[in-house]
Amino acid sequence: MATITYKVTVATGTTQYGTGNRFYINGELAPVLYLQEGNTYIFDQSDSSNASGGVHQIAFSRNPNNSPVAAYTSGVTSTGTPGSSGAQTTFNVAPVRTTGAPLLFYYCTNHSGMGNTAQTISPTSEETQFNPQIDDIIEEAFERTGVKSARTGYMLRSARRSLNIMFQEWANRGVHLWKVKLAKVPLVEGQAEYNFAADSENFPEDLDTVLEAYYRNNSNAAAPEDIALTKIDRSTYSQTPNKLAKGTPSQYYVERKLNPSIFLYTTPSSSVSDSTTPSNFQFCFYYLAKIQDAGAYTNTSDIVNRFYPCMMSGLAYYLSQKYSPDRSQELERRYESELLRALDADNQGTSTFISPQTFYGDGV
Repeated sequence: MATITYKVTVATGTTQYGTGNRFYINGELAPVLYLQEGNTYIFDQSDSSNASGGVHQIAFSRNPNNSPVAAYTSGVTSTGTPGSSGAQTTFNVAPVRTTGAPLLFYYCTNHSGMGNTAQTISPTSEETQFNPQIDDIIEEAFERTGVKSARTGYMLRSARRSLNIMFQEWANRGVHLWKVKLAKVPLVEGQAEYNFAADSENFPEDLDTVLEAYYRNNSNAAAPEDIALTKIDRSTYSQTPNKLAKGTPSQYYVERKLNPSIFLYTTPSSSVSDSTTPSNFQFCFYYLAKIQDAGAYTNTSDIVNRFYPCMMSGLAYYLSQKYSPDRSQELERRYESELLRALDADNQGTSTFISPQTFYGDGV
């Protein structure tokens, strides 16, 4: 938990208690304080104003102005005399996990009306790591289908299978930014085809779709040169007369089979390939990686948090087709709505520039 220091001074001010000497906390006139349970608060009273017109010792009570007397001293310690160097009051607010702390008020032990409320609040979790396990995802989905009976082993296996099928369906929905990766494959002189079998160290095994590619000349490390490559289809590649012609690659064709291959044209010549490690000449490409299978029930999913709602809704829809057909239509609508929002949140926000149209002469 955190330690927070407040600078306490005293000056004339008007509050709900009237006009007179009042505590100023970090320069603010007798504010309501919000003290988080579990934190430590240091009230620095070394400023000389804390001894102006008497000693103004800050303290805490269960009642305003400590009237009737109900001083709260749990976790509160005071050091030195207000107005002198080093004077301070330290308040370790009781954690909510133990006794917690009640609604309090801060006040001056010698003068009435100087303080205000010190509201104690429960802490937030301070965690942002929510990542449900596969069995939690399945349980949530079944609850949404309305299936209340005990889940058999077959039903759980069926749900996991449906989840994996849905992940494959998502691959047909477009680019998912969290699965975009960059691969760098060394160029080999005269080699046209590149795949995982030929280079398991550099070529990605989880390749689904190549998004864009470029050739990198890194022979001058201080100024590497990247040249974009053009993606061509099978028909265009098949019509190239000499697929083993050497030169600087300018085009590539992706053969989308179970284990994809990428073909370069032209193949690298000796001037754009070498045997150094790492290579000075690389075929670089951004690709969409496959979403990992659900696997064991205790695994977490290979999904970013913005897709959690549609993952739950989607699996519920898939399961409803098997166990709750009467709810399929409703669950499908929810799934498509959640997925649309997730895909919208997953896009890349880029700057938009609007250029005014200019007319010359007679509107030309």
